[in-house]
Amino acid sequence: MAIREQPDEVRSKLALVAVLWLLVVIPLRGQQAPGLADGTQAFLRADYPKAETLADGYLKAHPGSAKARVLLARAQMALGNYESAYRNLRKVLSANPQDVDALYYLGWACFALSQAEHQKLYALAPDSSRVHQLLAESYRAQQDNSKAEEEYKKALAANPNSVEILNGLADLNRSQFKFEEAISYYSRALEISPRDYTSAYGLGASYLYKQEAEQAVEYLRRAVAIDPDSPVARLALGDALWRAGQAAEAIEELKAATSLEPDMRQAYTLLALAYNKLGQSQAAEAALKKAEELTQKGKLEREALLSSDDLAPVIRTKGSHDGYEAGPNQ
Repeated sequence: MAIREQPDEVRSKLALVAVLWLLVVIPLRGQQAPGLADGTQAFLRADYPKAETLADGYLKAHPGSAKARVLLARAQMALGNYESAYRNLRKVLSANPQDVDALYYLGWACFALSQAEHQKLYALAPDSSRVHQLLAESYRAQQDNSKAEEEYKKALAANPNSVEILNGLADLNRSQFKFEEAISYYSRALEISPRDYTSAYGLGASYLYKQEAEQAVEYLRRAVAIDPDSPVARLALGDALWRAGQAAEAIEELKAATSLEPDMRQAYTLLALAYNKLGQSQAAEAALKKAEELTQKGKLEREALLSSDDLAPVIRTKGSHDGYEAGPNQ
């Protein structure tokens, strides 16, 4: 008989994700005044009470310092005081809505605060589909895919017609290159909700990676019809059309992608290939030049980031789905 996890165990699992990310050290940008630097050093030594005291003291003398308030919020988060951290980060953003550090940590403060509501849900319905789904997402964030799949399947058993859970299972399988399984789950989701973008795009992307261009085109057209302003779907459809030998139509979709997202390097690379296939050498050269310019731009931006005081890691795992993934032999 399986031992059912208790609320405290679930609380620990859900909190672990936030803690792991919180402990990824992201230094504040630019040079710091001595008083603020002392607080940052205390934080890096994991002396969070001292970091909180120093940041708070610095703010009393410099109440408009965004860096100090973000540091204070980080220390409060490390101490488990997410409500105070949330309020301080909101103050930073009220003055500067584009503050990257404040936006980043606000997301994690909100995540932590949401766990209290999740714990209430667990207490009320410990075997509900939503609790199993939350556990699945928690395991997936920890890259424990086997446990994530187990919890997703329990969630699906409790709610077989959940498009959200079906897509979660499909995304998980696609991230592991299990395309047949992914296609099965996406297909079920799309049958339940024919206007669901995630399942339509997921099917197209899966078939594209399997080198089944015609089927990829079918589902990516559906995704574009559902969300015409998705540059990722336009790019994927353009790729699929090019692979299917429809270069002229591919160009139209790829041009639409670049109009929606002007810095989309992959679109220009594919445009160069499509123009070349149609014998339009000048247009191909122009597209390739633009792709090379964007490649250089990205390289310079990465170098600038690495040479700055802010070494925020951008952790990208194979199969992440916040952007387009080209199939093999791209």
